[in-house]
Amino acid sequence: MKIIEDYPFARLCSLKIKEKASFYVELSDTDQIEEILSFSKQRNLPLLVLGEGTNIVPTKHYEGLVIKNKLHGIKKIDNNFVVSSGENWHDFVKWTVSNNQYGLENLALIPGSVGAGPLQNIGAYGSEISNFIKEISVFNTSTGLVEVLDNKDCEFGYRTSRFKNSPELVILSVTFDLFTKQKINISYDSLLREIKKRKIDEDELSPKDIFKLVCEIRTRVLPDHVEYPNVGSFFKNVTIDKEEFKKLNLSSDVPIFINDNHVKISSAFLIEKAGWKGVRRGGVGISNQHSLVLITYEEVSGAEVLSFAQEIIRDVFVSNGLKLEIEPTVI
Repeated sequence: MKIIEDYPFARLCSLKIKEKASFYVELSDTDQIEEILSFSKQRNLPLLVLGEGTNIVPTKHYEGLVIKNKLHGIKKIDNNFVVSSGENWHDFVKWTVSNNQYGLENLALIPGSVGAGPLQNIGAYGSEISNFIKEISVFNTSTGLVEVLDNKDCEFGYRTSRFKNSPELVILSVTFDLFTKQKINISYDSLLREIKKRKIDEDELSPKDIFKLVCEIRTRVLPDHVEYPNVGSFFKNVTIDKEEFKKLNLSSDVPIFINDNHVKISSAFLIEKAGWKGVRRGGVGISNQHSLVLITYEEVSGAEVLSFAQEIIRDVFVSNGLKLEIEPTVI
């Protein structure tokens, strides 16, 4: 086990951030956990487990131990797939489609690792990862025990889960329950519009077609996080109940998605209407491709990123009375 001191977050996350971590170690085998915990306890260090760092915003020096998750492997047990948390998410989605296992194709090209997916309950184009999770194996750093949590125990919500507020739970693997028969989800408006625009026969669509279509759309509308450092959607869509929505005086062209008793309002639309799309301040800006994407054009402090985001939140609130929430984890 190799411990490195003063490790830069710029090498660990998809934003160009100046901050550093006091200590850094790579976890490639679960047998290393005991030694890593011993090191952190001797020095009374907090732990931060990272996959590919595509959903964090470090805002200060991290006085703790960052653990880079490099656990890999996919196993079939009964009719389920147990996937190590360090696997790349998109590679796994591509693997499922290639192996005739369906359900995840709407979530293609979301950056990050398999273990990071449940933490924020990633979602796109009318689907969420929680719809396909049977159980999750975690290591509880408080008890030193491996626990298995079923779907209900994970407390999934819109872009959140139990894991967001339980840093003592380290996700080791995720068990997926997927479809073996072809079944597609084209319920999301923007996906359906794209299908109609291309004059594709809905009855002829396969999950592989949806995978390809989602990849094409995301490549077209979202900047690549390697070329333009970003964390994907920096803001959540605004979700309010139907009664509250009726009281709002929003223009009729605001894109909305109605689900049960709630209405999801497009934050991208609200940000663009507030005049922030394509705006840049120093090394931080909003993409001119998609107004949910915040980009660090050069190495900046996490505080600069947060300050820029708070300006947008204030402007949208003044304009519409709706408060945006930051989607990535701020540390």
